[in-house]
Amino acid sequence: MKTLQVVRQFLPGTGGMETHVAGLCRHLADRGHGADVLTLDHLFGSGERLPPYSREAGIDVIRVPYRGNARFFWAPAVMQLLPRYDLVHVHGTDFFLDLLGGLRRQHGVPLVLSTHGGFFHTRWMPALKHAYFHCVTRNTIRGVDRVIAVSSTDAEIFTRITGNVSLVENGIDWQRFAGCRRRPQRGRLLYVGRLSTNKRLDRLLEAFAQVRADHPDAVLEIVGPDWGGIGPELEAQAAALGIAAAVVFSGELPAADLLAALGRAYLFVSASEYEAFGLATVEAMAAGVVPVVQRIPATSSLIEHGVNGFLADFADARAAAAVIGEALAADGDRYRRLGEAARRRAADFDQRSANARIIDIYREVLAHHAGAS
Repeated sequence: MKTLQVVRQFLPGTGGMETHVAGLCRHLADRGHGADVLTLDHLFGSGERLPPYSREAGIDVIRVPYRGNARFFWAPAVMQLLPRYDLVHVHGTDFFLDLLGGLRRQHGVPLVLSTHGGFFHTRWMPALKHAYFHCVTRNTIRGVDRVIAVSSTDAEIFTRITGNVSLVENGIDWQRFAGCRRRPQRGRLLYVGRLSTNKRLDRLLEAFAQVRADHPDAVLEIVGPDWGGIGPELEAQAAALGIAAAVVFSGELPAADLLAALGRAYLFVSASEYEAFGLATVEAMAAGVVPVVQRIPATSSLIEHGVNGFLADFADARAAAAVIGEALAADGDRYRRLGEAARRRAADFDQRSANARIIDIYREVLAHHAGAS
């Protein structure tokens, strides 16, 4: 089969959705299926304009122009490409879903949606989001043959507007991260992810300042692109808290350097107030890094506190610092047990199983489409 994966941002941009789509494309290609990616021609974080076509990590990427911004954009050129493909897979609930789902009768191409948290990952205008989801999204999703919920939280949300939901939790390249060479440095904390407001790096810095009071040698490394343009604010906050010398902003790292950073890390930390899946946390766990992360639905279903990691409330900096301190104080045997348990839990999310299930869904959708024809 020949598939078109539609996602608003893709390589060379980085993030959970980009990583997921790239892994799915490679899995499809390994099994003899076509998998092109259609995306927008600008990276939101940098504003960089990219060429209309390129190959990224062996994947054919088609980029279309758009008007608007990261939240609201218009890119109708996607319609011109649909006749080339047997099936279209939309990632995320944005303009692409509204257009392709709303015009399903016109284009007639089988359509699959992966939720990736919908648009509920921030608290921006919650009333508007709720109204849009139950009015516009409820209508356009009727044109979707199958909705793939990437988490149990997404499954619960999307079953409110459609009965056509399958739960396939996102996967990671478990083998690659499990092969990370571990030389953890006690007191070295690592955050991996975009620099954006919903990640609550401000709270993470406040908690880390408290940690430094009891662990003056502690270091926090922050890895990821400045997607929200908040890097200067965070650096200023670190300086105001007196921890600037202990906070390293490494920016976006190549894959090999990211593995090296995970190898050095003693703890993985995140204060994110929303995650559809928590891909960076699962990758760190696969590498054997003990996580201390914000207690939210995505992490609560993943981490058993004190067994394979720790859950904290970063809205209370002192309380979060106390949990980090507990993790740092673990003796060698307990620390190894925590890391081993984290790695075992992450193995449940090996992308090979998840991607195989997605291919099965594609086949089911195509068979149903052929029968209906």
